[in-house]
Amino acid sequence: MSLEHSSLTASELHKITYKYDLWRGFFEGVMSSGIQTFALFIAIRYYNAGEGIKSLIAAGPFIGMILSLPLVHYTAGKGLKKSWCSAIPSALASVCLIIGAWVPSLEIYALMITISYILRSAAIPYLTSIYSDNYPHHKRAASFSKPLLLTVAISSLFGLAGSLILEINIIYFNCVFTIIGICSLAKAWAINSMPSKVIEKSSHNHPFGNFEYIFKDREFGYILLTWFIMGFANLWVLPLRIDYVASSTYEIEASPMIVALIITIIPETIRFLFIPFWARLFDRMNFIILRMILNVLFGTGIAIFFISKNLLIIGIGSALIGLAFAGGSIAWALWVTKYAPPEKVSAYMSVHVCLTGVRGTIGPIIGYWVANQVGPTITGFISCGLMILATVMLLPEIKHGHRKMLASS
Repeated sequence: MSLEHSSLTASELHKITYKYDLWRGFFEGVMSSGIQTFALFIAIRYYNAGEGIKSLIAAGPFIGMILSLPLVHYTAGKGLKKSWCSAIPSALASVCLIIGAWVPSLEIYALMITISYILRSAAIPYLTSIYSDNYPHHKRAASFSKPLLLTVAISSLFGLAGSLILEINIIYFNCVFTIIGICSLAKAWAINSMPSKVIEKSSHNHPFGNFEYIFKDREFGYILLTWFIMGFANLWVLPLRIDYVASSTYEIEASPMIVALIITIIPETIRFLFIPFWARLFDRMNFIILRMILNVLFGTGIAIFFISKNLLIIGIGSALIGLAFAGGSIAWALWVTKYAPPEKVSAYMSVHVCLTGVRGTIGPIIGYWVANQVGPTITGFISCGLMILATVMLLPEIKHGHRKMLASS
């Protein structure tokens, strides 16, 4: 049970939230490894799933992001705490993960895994709002980065442990996903233990009313546009990276250990090393310039990843992607707090999360289609080109980013 928000001092809010967010970060690391590596790997190598099923599993987290918008709307003004609304989906996800692990059916596996990751993502705006309420703005990235570091470290370790289990016998994936399901339940406990306010009443009569902020706040809307282009270029090749190294289609067909090394262990290790660096920059640097640097890193990493079938070169591309994700995960989760009025952080974040969901849902479908037409190498270069476009579009916003930085200092 979370403590009453109003009875705690600012220092106590920060301390207690940080304590339980560390626990959340630990359990999230196990779940993150599951979605990054094992969910699609099992579909590809154990079930020999077709592109439709693979696209559905890859889209699961992003469908949840789309649903976050109506979820935030219909829970607003009902006297429900943000921590409770964020914890319940995680508890339900644990049930789905365990069912998917033990029912021997591709259709049931795909459905349960997809639902579990829909639930995992749908509650993101509540958690971001808790950070906005409980962490001082000048320490927000630093406070957020420590649990994120833990998430990344555990993701790498569980990626290694899980791949070793699957090397013994791939049928043991049911044990791997049972562990992930238990961690999802434990994550729900950690989130529910955070002190939080009740969800503010919505000023709209329909669930997509928050989209008005795209037009009312032109800076917010324009950055969302550039983010959509960059994010689409990233997410449409996200599942393709696993297919590229795991499937026989592209003639690499790496072992579970090599797949985990390239998809999880290398990029997550790089993320772990560089998250503190990016967190300091996020708190002190013009956000627009930071975003532009991250775009270039993402684009370069993706282009290198798909340019060759040589595992060393693929690993270098994966490392650059990990470097970009180290800063990108902080920027994605917290940038809205730099632009939204404090009482509208959940609303602004729900729009950002929903649009991420849109590009993440349609991206894998289009990505697989494009890769089948022109091959993964050209697809990687197209991604890089789109990211360069998004970077150039941000040039006029540098002055606005500087103003935001001065206003928050």
